[in-house]
Amino acid sequence: MVSDGRPWTTATYTKHDQGETQDTALSELLPHLASGCQVRDSLFDEVLGGLQNDAHVGAKLQALAVLRKSIQAHNGDGDDLGGKILTEEDTQKLTTRNMLELYVVRPLGAGAFNADNAIKCECAKILNEITTHMPSKSYSRLFTGDALRSVILLMEYACGSRNNSRLEDEMWNAAVSILKNLLTVVQMPYDVVDQALTCVCGKSDAASTEFCHVLVAKVLLPKLVENVTTGVRLHMQTSLSSMCRRAVKYFADVIANSVDYQVLSRTCATLVCLGEHRFGVDMLLEANCLPGVLKIALSVVTKHEEFLSTLMDKDVYDGSAISQMRDSVTPQMHQLTFDALSVISKIAFTANRRQAAALLDMGVAEAIVKMLNCPISSVMLRTRAANTLGNLGCESETEVQTIIEADALPTLVRTYREVLEQDTKVEAAYAICACASRANRKQVGYIVSCTSRSCAIGSNSCMALMCDVIDFVCKSDPRSEGNIRLCRVVLSALENILNVGDTEAKSHRLLDNPYGRLFLDNQGDEKLAKIAAFPDFQIAKRAMMLSQSFFNTPRLWNTADCDVMYTKTLI
Repeated sequence: MVSDGRPWTTATYTKHDQGETQDTALSELLPHLASGCQVRDSLFDEVLGGLQNDAHVGAKLQALAVLRKSIQAHNGDGDDLGGKILTEEDTQKLTTRNMLELYVVRPLGAGAFNADNAIKCECAKILNEITTHMPSKSYSRLFTGDALRSVILLMEYACGSRNNSRLEDEMWNAAVSILKNLLTVVQMPYDVVDQALTCVCGKSDAASTEFCHVLVAKVLLPKLVENVTTGVRLHMQTSLSSMCRRAVKYFADVIANSVDYQVLSRTCATLVCLGEHRFGVDMLLEANCLPGVLKIALSVVTKHEEFLSTLMDKDVYDGSAISQMRDSVTPQMHQLTFDALSVISKIAFTANRRQAAALLDMGVAEAIVKMLNCPISSVMLRTRAANTLGNLGCESETEVQTIIEADALPTLVRTYREVLEQDTKVEAAYAICACASRANRKQVGYIVSCTSRSCAIGSNSCMALMCDVIDFVCKSDPRSEGNIRLCRVVLSALENILNVGDTEAKSHRLLDNPYGRLFLDNQGDEKLAKIAAFPDFQIAKRAMMLSQSFFNTPRLWNTADCDVMYTKTLI
C-alpha cells in the first residue's frame, strides 16, 4: 500500500508531479552551483593577486603553493593533495610561458638569498613540477640562459649553505631535479652542465645520484658512442670524456662512502650502463670503482661470516640461530648485492682480455665462489654469479686457469646438481662448458676429472654433467634463447674435450679416445644425436658433425624416439 491507501500497482506519478520534483531539485542545486562558481572565481583572483610583485610575502607563498598543487593535480599524481586547487582551465591560464616568466622565473632570480629563500624555494618547486609532469613542448622555450643561471645559482647557494635546514634541502632537491629533467629536453650549454656537476659532486643524496645517472646514461654515453662510430679518438681530452670521467669519479666516491640503499642501487645501475662499452670499462678501472662494488656484492656473504663467527664464540648453533641469520638479511640488501654483482657481470661480458685480467686480479673469481657457497645468498645472486664466471671463462685459457685456481669448478658442479631453479642450473652449466671450451690440454684433464683441493664430488662428475646438460637442453624449450646459448657452448666444450682426447690417445698410444670413452659410458652419443634434430640449423649441423667425426653414429632423420639404439664404436 502507498500513503494514499492505493495498492502500489495502481499508484502512478503524474507528469505534473515529476515537474514539481525536478523544479524543486533544481532550485536547491542552483545556489550551490552559484556558490561554487563564486569560490572558483575568487580562488583564481586570490592566486593571481598573490602572485603580484606588491603582494604580501604570506599571500605570495600561499598563491605559489596553490599553483604548484594545481599543476600536480591536473598533470601528475594528484592523490592525497590537500588544500585549495585551481580548476584545470585556470591552471592552464597561469602556466603559459608569459605568466611563468613573470610570476615564477623572475622571482627565482630576483632578490637576495636568505630574505627571499621561501619564495625562491616555492618557485623552484613549481618549475620542478612543470618539468616533471608537463609535456616538454610546453616549457622548453621557458628555460633560456637567464632561467638556467637562476637555477644554477640556487644550486650553488643550497650546496654551500651551512644551515642544513629543511628549506635548503627542498631548494637543493628542486633545483637538481629541474636540471635533471632538462638534460634530455633542452640543449644546455656545456658550462651550465659543468657547474651543475661541480655542485653535485659535493653531495651523495638521491637527487644528485639521479642527476648524474641521467647525465651519464642518457646524454654523455650516447654522444661518446657516436664519437666512436665516427672515428673520434677517445684518448683525446675532449670535454665529453672529461665530464664523463668526473661523473664516474663521483660514483666511485658514492660507492665508497654512501650507506643509502637507494643511492647505491642507482649508482650500480649507472655503472652497468658504463660497463656496456669498453671505453666505459676503462673509465671504471681508472676511477677504481670496482673494489667498492665487489665489497657491496659480498655484503651478504660478509654478514653471514660475521654471524657465524659470533655463534662460534657463543658456542650456539641451532635451527633458531640459522633462521635468525636469514631474517637479518633484508630484501633491500639482497637486491643491492645483486645490483652490484650485475656491474661485475656486465664488465665480464664486455671486457677484452686486458680488462678481464684486471677484473680477475681483484679477486672476483674467489668472491663469486663465496657467493655460490653462501647458504643465505639469494637465487638471483647465485644465478648472476654463475653467469659472471661463464662470461669470464669464455675468454682464454689464462682466465680459465684463474677460475680453476679459485676452486670454482666443483662449486659450479654442485650448484648445477643441487639447485632446483632452472635459470641457476643453466648458468652453472654454461660456466662449466665455457671454461671447458677455452681450456688447454692440462685444464681439460682437470675439468673432466673435476678434482681439486676441496672436491668431494668424485671423479668423472664433469663429463657426466655434460651429458646431463645435453639431456637437459633436449628436454627444454628449444626456442628459448637461454637454451640455444647453452647448447652452443656445450657443443664447443665437447668438441674441445674430444680434440684433446684425441691428442692424449696419440701421445700415450691409447686404443681409443679416453674422454670419448667417458662420454660413451654416460650414453653421451645417444644424447648428442638428439641435438641433430634441434630446430636451430647451425646447432643441428654441428652436433651431426661431432657425431660423425668422433663416433660411428649413423645419420638419423628422426631422433624423437628415445629408444633408438646406437652403435657405440669409437673411430
